[in-house]
Amino acid sequence: MPITSTTSEILLSVHSIDIRFATNSPELLDSVEGLLRHFLSKINSPCPMRMQFDGVDDRRDIPVQVSSEALLLYSGSGLPIGPNRQTTWLCDMYSDQGLLIADFHDEGLVVIDGASYTAQGYLVRPESMAPDIRVSFVHFAMTELLKRRGLYTFHATALEHNGKGVLIPGFSGRGKTTSFLSLLRSGYRYLSDDHPFFRLNGARVEVLPYPLKINVTDQTVSFFPELRTAPPSVLHTGTPKRYFYAEDLYPGPLGAPCEPAVILFPSVVDSPHSCLEPLSKKVAFEMILPHSLLVYDPEIARQEFQALARLIQQTDCYRLHFGRDVMDLPWLVTPLLEKR
Repeated sequence: MPITSTTSEILLSVHSIDIRFATNSPELLDSVEGLLRHFLSKINSPCPMRMQFDGVDDRRDIPVQVSSEALLLYSGSGLPIGPNRQTTWLCDMYSDQGLLIADFHDEGLVVIDGASYTAQGYLVRPESMAPDIRVSFVHFAMTELLKRRGLYTFHATALEHNGKGVLIPGFSGRGKTTSFLSLLRSGYRYLSDDHPFFRLNGARVEVLPYPLKINVTDQTVSFFPELRTAPPSVLHTGTPKRYFYAEDLYPGPLGAPCEPAVILFPSVVDSPHSCLEPLSKKVAFEMILPHSLLVYDPEIARQEFQALARLIQQTDCYRLHFGRDVMDLPWLVTPLLEKR
């Protein structure tokens, strides 16, 4: 479907922070509704944060230019995927006259105005993008705005069990999703597979749901019979991983906001049995920092740093040496929660 001049809107409420999202791209609207389906709202807040994302036909149609005085904060690219090994994104991040500008080159550009809690994005032919790619621009803008309201996120899986939270940070190949699924299938409740929200609630840190689809490798699928036998209508083909939605396989309720009690830093080992190694607060803090997202505003960075420090102080932290006893992980983790 081509880009139209008609703008459609949806209202969102992300843990009591209201957002009005508007776009002229039906495909982008559909993708955002899928990503944020748990946060769709009918309440028309008088002062919401605002995100406007317009599809354009060509990069030259974007009306925003990075000024010559802009300060380059970051430059990087995503992972190469597919047979042509094409990177998922290229990005230059600038501070420009009080604005944060993310230049994604031929794919588009996003402008964050933190003072007014607004984001303006331009995507080049979003209808031709993979759904995960086009929605990633909105995810970036939304998390940048939410930081300015004290709601942060980082790379980790998160579950809730009897009112206590378990966080599992980890890079690809470390067993993060496999350990997460081992706990989820045993009755733990789902908070997030990749980006849980957290915030300071008084002197304590609270972790909150951000339920997304769950991406799995073929190796992870091989461990769990319910995944091995799942039909294509449940275990979908994706790029580069397959994915499913938690409620389609594990129909328990979504986890509730809770205080995190345990953080596990997994590492796969060639051993028949998994074991836990207690970590000092200092080591755990050093280990969690690489999993926090890039922060470009000094004051926001200071606040998020404080929240992460509180998170480590109030949790028991372990290195999980994750062996071949994948199904038995709940027997190792649940007693940690019960003794607190």
